Amino acid sequence: MHDLPKKFTTGIIENHGLARGHSNLSKVSYPGHQHMGEWYLYSDLSRPESDRVGSPVVKVNDPEEADLFYVPVFSSLSLTVNPVQVGKVPVSDPVYSDEKMQDELVEWLEKQEYWRRNNGRDHVLFAGDPNALYRVLDRVKNAVLLLSDFGRVRSDQGSLVKDVIVPYAHRINVYNGDIGVDERKTLLFFMGNRYRKDVSLLTVLKLYVMLLKGNIHVVFEKMKDQIFICRFIYS
Repeated sequence: MHDLPKKFTTGIIENHGLARGHSNLSKVSYPGHQHMGEWYLYSDLSRPESDRVGSPVVKVNDPEEADLFYVPVFSSLSLTVNPVQVGKVPVSDPVYSDEKMQDELVEWLEKQEYWRRNNGRDHVLFAGDPNALYRVLDRVKNAVLLLSDFGRVRSDQGSLVKDVIVPYAHRINVYNGDIGVDERKTLLFFMGNRYRKDVSLLTVLKLYVMLLKGNIHVVFEKMKDQIFICRFIYS
């Protein structure tokens, strides 16, 4: 894992807290939301090796032994540092700039020996929010991108060959019943919008591939905000 300057990691958490009136930054923590995957991976790799027993990721200290280099930037949290509500931050206070963070991140990366060696192809970046790293995506597109979907990524930026789709953390509930996941034959339902925002062709194709399997039933419901929701019933 790259030892990034603080402004790309915990510094973003502090800016998020400052923008919401927190004076004691020592108590500010990563705010829980759907993109906490970037925090989980960072915190796992930051722990002492004695606390990482059983982790699926093997951390090495010698970069020459590394297969991949993780860049632990909090790109999704960076998008939400400045509160959406008008008046949250006094006009006289400095405003955090996600765009500036992105530019400075790439400038830092491009100075690193191991980024230059393969032009970033053996590096991993989390870009969970569809708008994360949007300003510099063309400059980091060679890297392995951890994405929520391909909806807003061009075909020359992301692909099934090099990238990984990471589900939103807040949509995953840990099952602690008597029957483990491997033994479960029925998933009760999955609820979501069939055509979410800027839906990709791949998303639509996956829907119809599932339907062709024959053991999935789809029930469409019209919600009060006129959004059509579909439930996938597995049998």
